[in-house]
Amino acid sequence: MDSTSHAIDIKGFSKRYNNKYAVKDLDLTIRRGTFFGFVGPNGAGKSTTINAMVGLLKPSGGTICIMGHDIAGDSLKAKANTGFMPEEVVLYERMTTREYLDFIGHMYQLPEVKIKNRSTELIEMLDLDASQYMGTFSLGMKKKAALAAALIHKPPLIILDEPFSAIDATTGSRIRAALNQMVAEGHTVFFTSHVLETVERVSSEIGIIHNGKLLSVGSLEHVQKDAGCGKGTPLEDVFLVLVGAKSVEEVDCRDSDT
Repeated sequence: MDSTSHAIDIKGFSKRYNNKYAVKDLDLTIRRGTFFGFVGPNGAGKSTTINAMVGLLKPSGGTICIMGHDIAGDSLKAKANTGFMPEEVVLYERMTTREYLDFIGHMYQLPEVKIKNRSTELIEMLDLDASQYMGTFSLGMKKKAALAAALIHKPPLIILDEPFSAIDATTGSRIRAALNQMVAEGHTVFFTSHVLETVERVSSEIGIIHNGKLLSVGSLEHVQKDAGCGKGTPLEDVFLVLVGAKSVEEVDCRDSDT
């Protein structure tokens, strides 16, 4: 595959703390236009991988390229091509939604007209109140505001750490719709989630990590096959088999056709 078609290209990524590896020798290539769900148990290495991808952690080994730019050697271009929403959302509570998006737009050096138009588009898309102070927001509203900030510059790659956790169904639906629209326009979404039903529903490709090592990556059908399960097996059961929490005999691994 031509590297120009890659949104993410990770080779031999490792992160070690003292003598313990959080992630070891991770290889992962994700094509542009992919809706990629990255799942694993707590402590599996998901957030470590994401933090290295956005330049918050220095790898102990290996390389990470974002849209063709090495995050270590060409970090400004890599970050300019990325929109990031962390798991713990922190906002400027004394700013309104529009003031915040205006501020973020200027950080990306966008023209005034583009900031105004894009902010209005995102506020409508995510059902936000433009004039409300963010200190009054619920968790769901904060997540939508953080997502709007991540999307303000229309980045080719959107990286989200647990965007669907602790939010109601309406907020989750809004976020999914916004991300589906971005993917339809050719952008790439990389997200982590413990909500496996959502991962199964929205992802075009899935990666499963456990104890710092990638166990399976590909389409749902591919990871089902890696687990020894049929096409009708829910992702939750596939996940439990791959991480060793259950055996194939303990889950319903039938094909949907049988």
